[in-house]
Amino acid sequence: MRVLKRALAIVYLAAAVVALGTLVCQFWGPYAYRFMLLMRDPLPRIVVTACGGVVALGVLVGFFRLVFARREPSCVHPAGERNIEVTLAALSSCARTAAERDDRVMVEHVEARVQGSDESRVRFKVDAIALDDRDMASLATAMQQRIEEACDTMLGTPGTIARVRFLPSKTTVQTVEVSGE
Repeated sequence: MRVLKRALAIVYLAAAVVALGTLVCQFWGPYAYRFMLLMRDPLPRIVVTACGGVVALGVLVGFFRLVFARREPSCVHPAGERNIEVTLAALSSCARTAAERDDRVMVEHVEARVQGSDESRVRFKVDAIALDDRDMASLATAMQQRIEEACDTMLGTPGTIARVRFLPSKTTVQTVEVSGE
């Protein structure tokens, strides 16, 4: 799907360049008369019309995606109960607190997304920096279990999935000598 999107973006960009370039060259510049003579032939007219159609179709698709885009839910409904709402901010705070219980971990970023047709599940992506390089697999598993247990307790029902990713350490040490004067 990513390759198809990239190919469509390249086609759209090429069509936009041809359509806009032809429009600009036809009305402004030293070669406006030559472009008008070129547009008398059917082949250049067909190419420019097709490129204009691709650009118009792209603008129309972008407009419809903007108008009919589904907003991202900001609340979870535990067990599908529509009368109960728990905000993602509260769940993210709970997940961060549960993840930071271990002193060997520093949490960099917590992302929460609501999932499910009834908006009853939450998926967490936690980016952390391990301050200890030993046994990172068990550290990640323990951190994942703590997050899921804490958020499930907060929701009152199971519905939390956590993914933990360790980032490389970004710290650098710089030593500068200062004279005593």
